[in-house]
Amino acid sequence: MAYSRKDVTEGISKKKKKEFHTEDLMDQIDKAINDPLNKEEKKEKIVEEEKEKKEEIEVVSNEEDEEMDNEFADDYYSKKKKKPNKETHPHKDYPTKIEKQPVKVGIPFLILSIITILCSLITFISIILNLESGVTQIVSSAILCIFTILYLVVCMTSTRKEKLSMYFSIFLLLAIFLLKMCFPGQETTITTRRVQNFSGKTLTDVVKWANKNNIKITQEYEYSDMVPEYEIISQSVKAGTDIRDIDEIVVAVSEGPNPYKEIVVPSMLTWDSERVINYVLSNHLNNVIVEFTESDQVKDTVIEQSKSGNLKRNEELKLVFSFGEEGIESEVPIIDFTNKTKFEIEFYMKQHQLTYDFQYDFSDTVKKGYGLRQSIAGGEVVPQGEKIQITISKGPEIVIPDLTGMDLNELTEWAIKNHLKIEFTDQYDDSIKKGKVISIDKEKGDVVEQGTLLKVTLSLGNLKMPKFKDVDSFYTWADKYGIKYTVEHEFSDSVAAGDIISFSYKKGEVIKNDEAIVVTISDGAKKSVPNLKGLTKNDAIKKCKNAGLNYNFVYKNDSSKKDTVIAQSLRAGSEVSSGTTITITLSSGKTGGGDTPKPSSSPNTTPKPSPSPSVSPSTSPTPSCKSCNITGIKNEVYNNNTGYKATAEALISYIEGKCPGINVQVRETDSDRNSGVYVSGFYQGDKDNDGNPLTSCSTIYIYLAK
Repeated sequence: MAYSRKDVTEGISKKKKKEFHTEDLMDQIDKAINDPLNKEEKKEKIVEEEKEKKEEIEVVSNEEDEEMDNEFADDYYSKKKKKPNKETHPHKDYPTKIEKQPVKVGIPFLILSIITILCSLITFISIILNLESGVTQIVSSAILCIFTILYLVVCMTSTRKEKLSMYFSIFLLLAIFLLKMCFPGQETTITTRRVQNFSGKTLTDVVKWANKNNIKITQEYEYSDMVPEYEIISQSVKAGTDIRDIDEIVVAVSEGPNPYKEIVVPSMLTWDSERVINYVLSNHLNNVIVEFTESDQVKDTVIEQSKSGNLKRNEELKLVFSFGEEGIESEVPIIDFTNKTKFEIEFYMKQHQLTYDFQYDFSDTVKKGYGLRQSIAGGEVVPQGEKIQITISKGPEIVIPDLTGMDLNELTEWAIKNHLKIEFTDQYDDSIKKGKVISIDKEKGDVVEQGTLLKVTLSLGNLKMPKFKDVDSFYTWADKYGIKYTVEHEFSDSVAAGDIISFSYKKGEVIKNDEAIVVTISDGAKKSVPNLKGLTKNDAIKKCKNAGLNYNFVYKNDSSKKDTVIAQSLRAGSEVSSGTTITITLSSGKTGGGDTPKPSSSPNTTPKPSPSPSVSPSTSPTPSCKSCNITGIKNEVYNNNTGYKATAEALISYIEGKCPGINVQVRETDSDRNSGVYVSGFYQGDKDNDGNPLTSCSTIYIYLAK
C-alpha cells in the first residue's frame, strides 16, 4: 500500500484517496484464494494489478507536488522545522538555504565608535607613559581598552540591533575615557584610600604603608609606660582621613617607660628585700641606692627610707636594710647572675658584703643591662669581702653596614630589628634616586649599641621648582631643604611691596644641586623723595602723602620758626619704595639747650618701623598673637648639645625660630643630672607652663641642670 505524500500535503483529492484501501485489497485476495479455479494465478494477477495502481498513484502524486505552490511548502517546512531538500522538495527553483542579510549600522554610531576606540587607546598609552602608574592600574586600563574595542566590533557586525542599549553603552564608555583623560592619576573607583589607625603597630608597618601611598612619615620619639618600645603611640592625622588631603603624617614612637615620670612612692619600711626589688623593677625606678647595716630589726627588711610620696623615677631614693641579729656570714654562696638586672646584682653584693666591679661587653644572647658573665661561677662559696668581676651586657654588637644602597623600607626594618632609632631628614639630590640614602651620621664599619640614634638624610630626587603663594612660604621651604637662593629687589607698579615678582626658574623646571634660585622681591612703586626743608609741618605732611611716603617727626632746638622743617632723614631726590617712612626734623623755635632731638607729642611724631602702604602714618600696628605648636626639641636640641650654656642657647634659638616673638626663659637648677639635661618646665607641645594655649606672645620657662 502506498500513498502519495499524505503526510506532506492536504491538496490530494478525497476521491483518489478512496481509490485504494486496505479493506478492498484484502477482499479481492480472499476471493482469489477461495476461487477453486487457478487460485495461484489469480493471486499473482491481483498483486500485479495493485503494483501498477501504486505506481500510477505515485506518478499522480509527483505531478501534483510539482504544481504545489512555494508559499505552501515554505509554510509547511517552517511548521515542521525541517529544511527542504531535493528528495522531499524537488522543486528546482526553491532555495536549499535561506540566508538573513545583515542590517547596516548608522553613520552616527560608526563615528562615536571610532572616537571611543581612539580615546581608549590614548588613555591606555598615557597610563603606560606615566612613571607613577602601578601594575594594577596598567592592567585594568588594558582590559578596559580591549573590552571596548571588542564590544564595538560586535555591535557593528551584529544582525540584531538594539539601538537604545547600544547608544547608552557607547556614551557610558566614552564618558569613562574622557574623565580619565581630563583627570589623570585620579582613582575612578568608588572607594578612596584612607589613613589607617597606626596605634600599636610597628614603625616598619607605618613606613611601608606610607611609601606605598607616597606620604611622608616624620618620627618623633616619646616615652610611654603602656606602649612597648618602637610601637606607635599616636599619629598627627586622624584614622579614616582621605589620603588625598594630606602629604605628611607625624607619628609618635614609643621609647619605653619614661625615666623622668613622677610617681607616688609609698613608705617601704618593714618591706622585705624581695618585695622591694619587685617594686623597683615594675615601677622602673632607676636611681635607688641600697645600704645594709647591723640592726636588731628583721633581717633584709627596710629600716630607713630617704623619701616617699611624689618622686620622679630618676630621683635618688635611698633605702637602708637590716643585717638582722645574726650579723654577717663569714662565707657567701655565689649565685648565677646571668640575666639578672644590674640592680639585683648590686643588691646581692651589698646584702652579702661582697666587693664587686662592673664591666660591659656586647652579647647576642643576653638583653642589654642584664648580667652576662661573672669571675666566680654560681654555686661556689667565697669568704665575705671577696671581689667579684661582673660583666653587664650591652646587647648585640651592631656593625653599621653600607646603608647608602638601602631604600626607606629596608633601612627602617634594619634599624628596628637592631633596636636603633632613626631620625630622617629629606634633601633634594639630582644624582641619587628618590627614597635612597644620601648620607648618615655613622660610617660603614662603626660599632654602636642598641638605642643609638641614627641621623639619616634621604633623597627627594630631582628638585623641581614648586609654586609659592608668598615669599614667606618660599623662605620656609628653602630653609627646610637647604636650597640655595639669592634675593634681589626691584621697584614695581603692579606688584605690592614685599611680594614676589619672579623666580629665576619656572614652575616644574629642574634645579641642579649646585644651582641657586634667584627670587626677585617687589619694593613697591618707585617714589622720589621730595625736598621738605623750609616747609611748614602741614606742608611737609601734604608733600609726603602726595609722594606716597609715611612720616614721623622729631624736634630740635633751632633759631628757625617753630614747626619749620630743618632736616630730613632721606635725601631729596633719592628713589625709595612706596610706603617708606621718612623722619622729619622740625624746629622747636628755641636756641641752645643741646642738639638732642626730642620726640613730638603729636600722634605722628613717635618713631616707628616702616609700615605697609595701607597703614596710616598716625596709627601704630597692633601686635597679633599667633598660636604655636613646638615639637622636635628632643631631637634637635637635647640630642645635639651638652652642657648648660650650649643647650640653653640652642633651646632659645630653636623655639624662637619655631614661634617668632615668644619669650623663652631658660633657668639652671640644682640636679644630680649632667649639666644641660632637662629637669622641668616647658618640654614641647601647644600649651605653656600654666596649661594655656601657646602663642607668639607667651612666656615659657625651662629648667636645666647646672
